[in-house]
Amino acid sequence: MATSDVMSIIQDVTAQTEGVIGVAAKHLETGVHVHYNADTVFFTASTLKVPLLVELYRQVDAGIIDVNQRIELTEALRVPGSGVLKELSSGLKPTVHDLAMLMIIISDNTATDILYNRVGGDNINSTMRQLGLHHTHIPMTCRELLYSITGLEVENPAHTYQLASDRLKKGEFVLEGNGFSEDKSDVSSPNDMCRLLELIYEGDILSAQAREAVLDILKRQQLSTVIPHALPSGTVVAHKTGSYRSVRCDVGIVFSPTGPYTVAIMAKQIAAGDRLSVDTGLAAVSKAVYDELAG
Repeated sequence: MATSDVMSIIQDVTAQTEGVIGVAAKHLETGVHVHYNADTVFFTASTLKVPLLVELYRQVDAGIIDVNQRIELTEALRVPGSGVLKELSSGLKPTVHDLAMLMIIISDNTATDILYNRVGGDNINSTMRQLGLHHTHIPMTCRELLYSITGLEVENPAHTYQLASDRLKKGEFVLEGNGFSEDKSDVSSPNDMCRLLELIYEGDILSAQAREAVLDILKRQQLSTVIPHALPSGTVVAHKTGSYRSVRCDVGIVFSPTGPYTVAIMAKQIAAGDRLSVDTGLAAVSKAVYDELAG
């Protein structure tokens, strides 16, 4: 069980961000763990892409999806927010593996929605239930989420990609949107995310080849301002970040000198302001967890 030191740092950062923070971590060899609001429901933001990645490779294992299949980029597939595919020319044909890589390492929303619609949201949620992750619900694509929080409707032809993109850039949010409702948005808990990561690592839910592919993709993450930021140089971390407005998350596996541990740091209702200072605080939480489990 965690010492008072790590709990004190979590509480200090919670006060600084004026929000709600949840943390779960488990050393996969010693079983030592950290829990703080670990079963509280949080918005996933882009950490939803980890359950999606698992379902994708579950279907690869089942022979339903071929990672080498190419999918043509069209105007209709573009999704606002993070990523690079939205800026590239129509006609580009990335493979399913390329899309999975882009979805994770630069949080590409267009790649995410292509894969979400390919595997099926119902299948993602069914798999999460089968795994006992009862706080994890992923009902919304990135497009649905981003349109919702900016007061737009996916079905309305007047609510275009460009309009949604402009509202996101200007921070024109509608707090009554479904994306800000824990009953209707993409949600999970720190414990659920850590359990999912443990199942990935232990090889319990994917073939050996799929497990290696998933871990390889997560290790190539390029957005590294939270979990890895304050850890010793060279520490290998397989993780995924997520954020929008008052939400900030990072979930992953840290390969420490004493063995791997899972960690999920999730925050909501954080005060508007400098994201760098929020990330710095959450990175301090990650370092405290590292010191507790691997120091």
